[in-house]
Amino acid sequence: MKNKTKIYYAFCSKKGESPRAYKRYQRELADRILAYGFRMGFGVTFDRRFVMPAAHGKPIWNGSGKIYFNITNTEGLVACAVSDVNIGVDAERIRKVGFPVLKRCCKEQEIAYIMRREEGNVMYAESDIDQERFFQLWTLKESYIKMTGEGMRFPVKEASFVVQAFPEGRKIACSEPGFFEQRKVGAYWISACMQKETQSVWQELPMEQL
Repeated sequence: MKNKTKIYYAFCSKKGESPRAYKRYQRELADRILAYGFRMGFGVTFDRRFVMPAAHGKPIWNGSGKIYFNITNTEGLVACAVSDVNIGVDAERIRKVGFPVLKRCCKEQEIAYIMRREEGNVMYAESDIDQERFFQLWTLKESYIKMTGEGMRFPVKEASFVVQAFPEGRKIACSEPGFFEQRKVGAYWISACMQKETQSVWQELPMEQL
């Protein structure tokens, strides 16, 4: 397996900034993470001037080297993926969502997984929602959409997942083509979708290293 992917993430507290200032801070942090990833993974200097929008607006690298990247941010965390294959990455802090969100975003078998029920059991209560499992699936869906570059043009419900846990790891199957990896770090799920199978390395970057 020759292809390689690096997935970096950094925790970042709000520190009392306004929402606009915090978003700007996270964008700047993402660029610093990308600079680290480009340098360490490919020996290339990251320069925002060589980032161009693709057909549907997904940022792509137009500088030296065949490099793909994607970034994501949520409250308290920024993650970036750098690879030599097309990639998407999504991160979310686990929080409360209601049943209408599940119905809009998930197939029946996914709802059964989130509710820890057998498929076809309609006796659901909103209090039974496993929020951790919802965001596990949601970040997988988002990572696929971000890999394709289609954004919300693609109906998120159509990328459906089956997740199975084994002693040696997690098996992820999707109705759409792609190779998936994910990790739960603290109160967050981070998921990545690669167009081709790759050798992946995950790394937390302390703020002082950036």
